[in-house]
Amino acid sequence: MERRSYDLDHLLDEPFVQVMPNGKSLRMNHAFRELAKSYDVDAELASIFGPSVLDLLSEADTNGRANAYLPALAAPAPGRTFRILLKSSAPGESISALVMDVSDEVAWRRQLFDRSHDFRVLNAIGAALSGTVEQDVLALRILEQTRRIIPTTHFRIALLDPEAKAFSFPVYVEDGVLRRIPPHPLANGISEYVLRTRRPLLLSGDVHARARELGIEPVAAVPAAWLGAPMLAGEEALGVIAIQDFEDATAFDQHNLEVLTIIAGQAAAAIRNTRLLAEARAAYQELSQAQGRLLETERLRGVTETVGALNHEVNNPLAAIVGNAQLLLRESEELSSRLRPKIESILESARRIQRVTGRMATLIQASSMPYPGRDAILDVERSLSIGEPRPGEAEEDVTEENEPGTPPGEARAA
Repeated sequence: MERRSYDLDHLLDEPFVQVMPNGKSLRMNHAFRELAKSYDVDAELASIFGPSVLDLLSEADTNGRANAYLPALAAPAPGRTFRILLKSSAPGESISALVMDVSDEVAWRRQLFDRSHDFRVLNAIGAALSGTVEQDVLALRILEQTRRIIPTTHFRIALLDPEAKAFSFPVYVEDGVLRRIPPHPLANGISEYVLRTRRPLLLSGDVHARARELGIEPVAAVPAAWLGAPMLAGEEALGVIAIQDFEDATAFDQHNLEVLTIIAGQAAAAIRNTRLLAEARAAYQELSQAQGRLLETERLRGVTETVGALNHEVNNPLAAIVGNAQLLLRESEELSSRLRPKIESILESARRIQRVTGRMATLIQASSMPYPGRDAILDVERSLSIGEPRPGEAEEDVTEENEPGTPPGEARAA
């Protein structure tokens, strides 16, 4: 028996044991004995891995082979994972079992899975942030996407206002509740330290003592763990993303710090884009307004020149009409009662034309109005700087200068 054990020890470094289908150990190497000893149990598979290994032995006895990943359930150090390879020579005969510790491999695979998940989420974050153009909506997107990787109930985005020397908070979550708080003046807090150094920071354990070592004087309640990263866009520091935990000092680790730093970089680029877009919108609006004013000025200029020419052409014959009407009315004894009202109507109509043409010289804008049968016409009332004279106001006669020899006050007749 000792010779055989020596052969097993010589051939295999991994724990190896031969068992019957019921789990009873027949022979084993030194590595398997040491494994059982480390768990302080009998050198049997069921003692180390629990009764589930018996189902695996039954499968190997039936099919000739079986393998599985099983955790070591025995005290005092459960949690390690082993791969068990079983081979049977014939049903009812002994089964060879090779036990390999794959805990590190499982942990590595788990870490690789977590990193792959983080990578997918970070890609999704980048896509989500790049498609957002409103800063308030963007801040909420940053909160939502960060929580996908780092669950937290205390989260804030602190944006720097250099002119006011203060932090504004588009997102401030406390105890899982989204709050609206006013801007805070810059002090010597942890966020200000991250902003000054432009480096991410992880504080855990005695956060207050560690902060004091860095020359920081926390101005708010000190958490059990604090995690923050600066939002940097080129050489410009836009603000800080900070996460806190007031119960668990081990809530965050170095990997969380790396992830938050990547998110902060993506957030900074997105925030800068929203600001540039807002500036471009404001510049475009200002340009559009200036262009509109220029077009209106040119339009008014064209209308004014046209109106000036029309005034000149209309007032010349109008003066003759008014002058003749006035002369006819002065010869009252020669006019019949039937003609006088008609001449007075002609004179009144001429004066109305005079008032309209006179007012059109005061155009301040060129407003249009719809007109049946045409696209539009000039809206005189909306385009003038003054309104119709009220009843009783003095009206000026439209006259041309008197020719030499014409009595004063009388217009030259046509």
